[in-house]
Amino acid sequence: MYQITANMNNKYIFANQLRGIAAILVVMTHYFGTFFAEQALLAERTFSPNLQLVKGAWVHLFELEYQGPFGVAIFFLISGFVIPYSLQKNSKAGFLLHRALRIFPTYAASLALGTLAIYLSARYWGQSYSYDTKVLAANALLVHNLLNLPSMDAVNWTLSIEVKFYLLAALGTAAFFSGRWWWLAGFQVLALGFIWSYAQTPQYVLLRMELNYILFMLIGVLFYQHVTQRISSRALVIRSLLSLAVFSASWAMGPQQGQFPGVTVWYYCALAVFGLCYALRARFRPLKLLDFFADISYPLYCVHSLFGYCLMKVLIDCGMRYGFAVLCTLAAAIALAWLLHKLVEQPTNLLGRRLADALPRRQDRPAALPQA
Repeated sequence: MYQITANMNNKYIFANQLRGIAAILVVMTHYFGTFFAEQALLAERTFSPNLQLVKGAWVHLFELEYQGPFGVAIFFLISGFVIPYSLQKNSKAGFLLHRALRIFPTYAASLALGTLAIYLSARYWGQSYSYDTKVLAANALLVHNLLNLPSMDAVNWTLSIEVKFYLLAALGTAAFFSGRWWWLAGFQVLALGFIWSYAQTPQYVLLRMELNYILFMLIGVLFYQHVTQRISSRALVIRSLLSLAVFSASWAMGPQQGQFPGVTVWYYCALAVFGLCYALRARFRPLKLLDFFADISYPLYCVHSLFGYCLMKVLIDCGMRYGFAVLCTLAAAIALAWLLHKLVEQPTNLLGRRLADALPRRQDRPAALPQA
């Protein structure tokens, strides 16, 4: 989750605007799809009864199969593309400090609002609120999966992957800034071996799943290497296709093999769209609506789920038709995301940048944005 500021070269605006689109697609998936498809699960997560709602025919117009996987895939590619820019400006310690203040405060604030929402939901429906402090703390720190604890909002799994990608970036700095093919190939071979061993030793399931997505994120790094002229266009195409093949193989033989190729096809589509926008990056210009959703995309992603599910169910129980309930909820989620962006995300991101800049930076690392 990284924001490209408006004062950067127009050639990088495409990535920021794609973030806004991806956030909208994910929210639509949850509000129009998951809200109906996972009613029993959501009732458990929000301490509310299963209303056994039946969606109208018109809902299918907004609940499309590709939205969730496509949006998440776009987020992952953008992270792979832009995280090296943050890494190149700071020391490893500064980079990790900046990323921690970029991710955790906003997510913790969003989770706090979500926790308040499910507490009020439990009170409204007359149910017992039973999340303990350990589950809440593990979710806020994004280590719930490592501790075998449930995800409270079912969206923070991507943030756990992001954090691991940041650690990989800090450990593999030389590889990110090098155009040599063997860095990537070596990591892919090791990752494939670890994922393949799942059939023999079905342990570390979550780590294997997350590693699969990290392989996909590394394709974004290839685009960074191309735009910084570390690799040629031919190398970008060949390495991206080979990396996509590795990603497909890892998914096909890993813990999520039952989703192959039904879900992975949308990752292919996301890469195609990202590649096309990258090729046309010089044509992108600021667009107020898209730029607004890009600005609030991270807090919107974090806050919309628990808050939205609770609010929609209460509104429907109060007699509001689903169509009006989802519009009210969407407006409220956007307003909350904007407030979080202004009151939490921007200040903590600025603080992280200042603290990171205060730390000494390696002199052998490129400091300025490259021209492309």
